[in-house]
Amino acid sequence: MTWEVAVAGTFHSDDLTTPAGRRDVLGGSAVYFSLAASRYAPVHVNGIVGSDTVREYRRILAHPNIDLEGLVESALPTFRWHAVHDFERWVTSHESSEPGCDPEWEPQLPRASSHAEVLFVASMNPRLQRAVLDQSTARLIGIDSMTEFIASEPDAVRRLVTRADVLFLTGDELAALTRTNDWRRSAAALCGAGRLRAVVVKRGPEGAACVTADSITEMSAVVPVISVVDPTGAGDALAGGFLGRAAVDERADTANFEQALAEGVVCAADAIVAFGTAGLAATRTV
Repeated sequence: MTWEVAVAGTFHSDDLTTPAGRRDVLGGSAVYFSLAASRYAPVHVNGIVGSDTVREYRRILAHPNIDLEGLVESALPTFRWHAVHDFERWVTSHESSEPGCDPEWEPQLPRASSHAEVLFVASMNPRLQRAVLDQSTARLIGIDSMTEFIASEPDAVRRLVTRADVLFLTGDELAALTRTNDWRRSAAALCGAGRLRAVVVKRGPEGAACVTADSITEMSAVVPVISVVDPTGAGDALAGGFLGRAAVDERADTANFEQALAEGVVCAADAIVAFGTAGLAATRTV
């Protein structure tokens, strides 16, 4: 029987500008991850959403493999993110946000989520990530973070990393965490800290890599740069494909991580060919 997957993450109302244009779409780490992971295994979603967008989110996530028991609805609006993507440096050149209902959320995982064999803790305040981890009995745990939290709470992030099996970071985030720009060496050095066994380095247009203490698997991006429309959510989709593949294979060992990375790269490619979640939704399977 396929392992089940739980995710704790964000829901965003996104105002996005890229060289392909400007769009208002719904996204967030929990959404991109779930659409990717649900191709492989049942996914239990946890997070908070505002009453202004909850109906549309339920439509986007209406899928036999996606369970929304852990979705909390607030009377406040959904978190709002404004971003301009720079395709020269592959960063957001301008961004701002309105927190909306996000500060209200205190993780309370339903039983199905806390007992899922696989867990992904998306990038969020380390206090919330710790609360999620404290409630889970997962065999395979993936965790993400971002430069904002690494810079403001580096010790808290490092402690959380030791509680995960797989760490998902961009090259810049990894450099901020380890204080070195040699991503291969710094990722390998992290492995073995606590239960951490692998670091998946998200490398944008150059693809991704999975680094363990004694091996490095690098994979090129599936979609050429000229075809990228919106890179938002690509990293969360990659994590969804990676952990979803591990769930359907019912394996948490590093020997399976190369195939998991391949699936993650495919999911990331699907995420970036259209604004928002449209690319992932168009290619979803049961």
